[in-house]
Amino acid sequence: MERKVKRKEAQKKEVGFITIINIIVGVILAIFCVLTLIMGLYLVGVLFLILAVFIFLPQGILKFSKWLKLLIGVVGFFVLLVIVGLNMPSQEPVFESYNLNEPFILSPEEINISMVVYNATKEDTLTLNGEETTSQGVFLKVNGALINLEKSPVNIKIGVGVIDNQNNSYAILGYNLGEGPLQPNLRREIFYIFEIPKQVSGLKFIVEEDRRHFKEINLEI
Repeated sequence: MERKVKRKEAQKKEVGFITIINIIVGVILAIFCVLTLIMGLYLVGVLFLILAVFIFLPQGILKFSKWLKLLIGVVGFFVLLVIVGLNMPSQEPVFESYNLNEPFILSPEEINISMVVYNATKEDTLTLNGEETTSQGVFLKVNGALINLEKSPVNIKIGVGVIDNQNNSYAILGYNLGEGPLQPNLRREIFYIFEIPKQVSGLKFIVEEDRRHFKEINLEI
């Protein structure tokens, strides 16, 4: 009699344990359902939802043991995780290539601006704040223009840089973007100044659209 009582108590403990594990798995599946729907992965989100519902359905409705439900839930969870990983956007930066005098559209902060780079020249001296400046290298002047494609004036906030054929990057030394906001449909001449070594080649002007998307213009230097 005592053995039967002990056996029943052991079964109750086992049932209680697997039930708790199933609940935890079901909650995790429900959380991932919400996350994937927010990410726009609707099909995967629905599959997570189906798995979560399957885990929480009483045994009287589906004739599956709790251990089998747990196994299906866990395996399905990891399969869907793999699918999510395959559908995640790449974190690698995306570069669009352009040539001189080839206009392109920028949309920083959802503001549409047309930009074109005319040319780039190397100069031994540079006048900054009314004073002539020299360098152990050379000054690179990148000339271009902007057109505001919006219906109202916009303030110009564009991140730019230069890289060479060795992937060395160079920051702005000076620039001229004109005075005040850029008015709609008006063309504005601009330029950027960089200080670079004399021997570099394969220079490209880089314009940042957002953290992942960049325009690169071959400066033919």
